[in-house]
Amino acid sequence: MAYYTYILRCKDGSLYTGITTHLARRFAEHAGLGGRGAKYTASHPPLRYEAAWRAPHRAAAQRLEHRLKALSKSQKERLILGTLSIGPDLMQCTPLHITQDGGIIMLFICYARCTTCHKARAFLDGRDAAYQSRDIKEQNPTEDELRSWHRLSGLPLKRFFNTSGQQYRALELSKKLPHMTEDEQFSLLASDGMLVRRPILVAEDFVLVGFKPSEWEERLPV
Repeated sequence: MAYYTYILRCKDGSLYTGITTHLARRFAEHAGLGGRGAKYTASHPPLRYEAAWRAPHRAAAQRLEHRLKALSKSQKERLILGTLSIGPDLMQCTPLHITQDGGIIMLFICYARCTTCHKARAFLDGRDAAYQSRDIKEQNPTEDELRSWHRLSGLPLKRFFNTSGQQYRALELSKKLPHMTEDEQFSLLASDGMLVRRPILVAEDFVLVGFKPSEWEERLPV
């Protein structure tokens, strides 16, 4: 059974952190349906989910919940914006992209001028897939996101580098990467979205890097 840790924004602007096994059902409970919401949200009605993470088991979800509750409100706001890291030690928890009431959707990382991304988008649209699109140049992946996606993908970290890009060649990374630590590589990838291979498709339980139709068809059959 999957567990989720979440940050919920209430209508008065305050933030509530909790864990659940079903995000949409828990939002309804916080909204007063079924009489099983938290004491806090009974007097601070929920507005929307701001962030959520999938944990492999209850203990991992509770560790992340404990970490988040120790943050100040301003730190939580930074975490929501992607300018604060929760640390690699908690990256067995996968950040999710969800609707305001807890529906889980895929994240499609792309670049507007990339023809391969255009083909991948046409593939998704041809299957009526629900996804949120994000331009990798305008909003490059954070280090936390990259660590989580790398773990979920099962791929070597080098596969996340855009080896055909100008930045990769300009920095002579083909020579430097073998001598860099994994931490250094993650930091470098997070510094510039154009160093990251695209497209990337992030689902609840898998990550696809680059567009190979056979791989995408296996995960998203007609």
